[in-house]
Amino acid sequence: MGQKRVLILCGDYMEDLEVMVPFQALQAFGVAVDAVCPGKEAGDFCRTAIHELPLGLQTYFESRGHNFTLNANFDEIEVSKYDGLVIQGGRSSEYLAVNASVVDLVRKFSESKKPIAAVCHGQLLLAAAGSAKGRKCTAYCAVRPALIAAGAHWVEPETLAACVADGNLITAASYEGHPEYIRFFVKALGGNITGSDKKILFLCGDYMEDYEVTVPFQSLQALGCHVDAVCPKKKAGDTCVTAVHDFEGDQTYSEKPGHNFTVTADFEGLDSSSYDALVIPGGRSPEYLALDEKVVAVVRHFMDAKKPVASICHGQQILAASGVLQGKKCTAYPAVKLNVVLSGATWLEPDPIYRCFTDGNLVTGAAWPGHPEFISQLMALLGERRVVLLCGDYMEDHEAMVPFQALQAYGVAVDAVCPGKKAGDVCRTCIQEPSPGHQTYSETRGHNFTVNATFDDIDFSKYDGLVIPGGRAPEYLAVNESVLELVRKFADAKKPIASICHGQLVLAAAGLVKGRKCTAFPSLRPVLVAAGAHWVEPETRLVCVVDGNMITGVTYKGHPKFIRLFVKALGGNITGADKRILFLCGDLMEDYEVIVPFQSLQALGCHVDAVCPKKKAGDTCITAVHDFEGDQTYSEKPGHTFFLTTNFEGLDSSSYDALVIPGGRAPKYLALDQTVIALVQQFMEARKPLASICQGQQVLAAADVLKGRKCTAYPAVKLNVVLSGATWLEPEPIHRCFTDGNLVTGAAWPGHPEFISQLMVLLGVQVTFL
Repeated sequence: MGQKRVLILCGDYMEDLEVMVPFQALQAFGVAVDAVCPGKEAGDFCRTAIHELPLGLQTYFESRGHNFTLNANFDEIEVSKYDGLVIQGGRSSEYLAVNASVVDLVRKFSESKKPIAAVCHGQLLLAAAGSAKGRKCTAYCAVRPALIAAGAHWVEPETLAACVADGNLITAASYEGHPEYIRFFVKALGGNITGSDKKILFLCGDYMEDYEVTVPFQSLQALGCHVDAVCPKKKAGDTCVTAVHDFEGDQTYSEKPGHNFTVTADFEGLDSSSYDALVIPGGRSPEYLALDEKVVAVVRHFMDAKKPVASICHGQQILAASGVLQGKKCTAYPAVKLNVVLSGATWLEPDPIYRCFTDGNLVTGAAWPGHPEFISQLMALLGERRVVLLCGDYMEDHEAMVPFQALQAYGVAVDAVCPGKKAGDVCRTCIQEPSPGHQTYSETRGHNFTVNATFDDIDFSKYDGLVIPGGRAPEYLAVNESVLELVRKFADAKKPIASICHGQLVLAAAGLVKGRKCTAFPSLRPVLVAAGAHWVEPETRLVCVVDGNMITGVTYKGHPKFIRLFVKALGGNITGADKRILFLCGDLMEDYEVIVPFQSLQALGCHVDAVCPKKKAGDTCITAVHDFEGDQTYSEKPGHTFFLTTNFEGLDSSSYDALVIPGGRAPKYLALDQTVIALVQQFMEARKPLASICQGQQVLAAADVLKGRKCTAYPAVKLNVVLSGATWLEPEPIHRCFTDGNLVTGAAWPGHPEFISQLMVLLGVQVTFL
């Protein structure tokens, strides 16, 4: 499905978890969520209530919960722009049910047959709107008389986790039923949850933060994961008290009592090896859990096994005490920075506070506003695919780097290896281009490509697929027996193999093309036919062929389809890619900085256009290869020729959803062009996503759109950025990228995976392997 947008109907003293869990869980799953309240505007907050059923009382007990910030205006809502409605419970439903504008809104969703999910007391609004008549539904028991009087077919909830689905209407008894309730709603929106056969462990303690345990816990349950919660010295069925941490105008957070949280398994005798991931909530519990050697041992087990570990807020106190942060990059609640730095980690500033980071198997966040990123990054690790990129000297530049960085941007781990080389070594690449007037392609030197893993350490059983670039490297890789043995192992295991251009020489040498349909660069036809392949003549350089687990392409021109087919073969599902994206190009823009994001977005299914002032569709821009080769600044070599896809003159910028500005030397002169300036200003004024990398920020500075913004750039552009009124964010390390509102900025092409993935978030495009 494309990205869905839903509305959450809020009010003062709605139940705390019944609003925040669906609000953040749905965002983590890629759904856009607008939270509104009649009489309030975006940025205002609603007070929430905590409803609990203490022993010995005949009804629930209420206390104050978090303050919930709205992100949209009630008076501006257009039902036609939304795909579903969520109505939380609590006491707000009592007064919302007598608000005519609210009741009218609910009726519109009901009449349009769009999914409506209501929990606990929220069903009062369904009754008031006449939407429950003749429908099966449940609710908190006290709402039964109103629903029956409204003509509903009442379903008695045997437990507070009860849920009922009747057509487009989903109802639940309380927040205890969130996992099934949210899962039903996602399905009603057209979502498909697959592969969630994971076991996840939560490390709990008294006074952990209420949201920071319940939101990820129930979100992961909603995906179908088996989730257990344990606490030292407690057993299954025992409870932990939680704390509500909020900022209410004091110099630090306030604390109020939260919900009681029930642990689901015994800590004593715990078999950590049976779990796929560990989650550590924040709050005050990490202060004492960090002193428990059994807790430390559990954390070390997960880190040693390289299983996903996700820790938020103060949870990083436990990571620091466990000695597992040395050499890692992470964030945390700012007060925990000292613990993180003293433990040998590189501190990543959580700016804004919802920013989360993944470093290898570790996901860290600073506070509960970051839950959508926190959960989605953990989901990426849980569903992570890992592939091998088989490299060699003078492989084709684009055919190595585009799949390498595109796949990482989509959440796939890529290990690039070369026989005889170790992680950190360099492979030289070549640029192969059609040579006008000559009978075959020309070759020049490309970028230096750094391999990130060691060939001799590869255990193919830990990988899900193999990519073989073209260029001249396959000529000698095809006579390397260790290479052929590795390729045969992938083939024997029926794992996806994607090979392009001259890479098919390796497949032929390994005996893998016999009886298989495949294509390649035309000069390989004789050897592939001799090896028994069913040759598919490429009508264009874009052609790709699939035969079982084998994907073959002709040249890098076909990357969009080639990469998309490989992602599909890995079990990936692309959603929300119905976007139109514009690239602002110029002569001597950096080669990678245009082609990698351009083809990565095309591979997702986006419509991508490239324009250049004073040029038309079909014209070309020359590009530049910028690299560091031991001098005091970057070197420059000629890059590939890049073809424009549409005319700059008469361009309708309003028809595009996002703008991308590559770096290189082009921005220096583009920044002087008033038509370029106007184009950039239009995207920024419309608050559409704008992604700019390296020296591209020279154009942003000239367009005067950076004032009050936080951004990074290639360090030599810092002066432009600062003088334009922006706050400079140090690109440390150089691949670090930042999002500020609708603006994504990066410093250089090594940051493409972050750069592209952050733009994907703004566009609502997702690749999921769950």
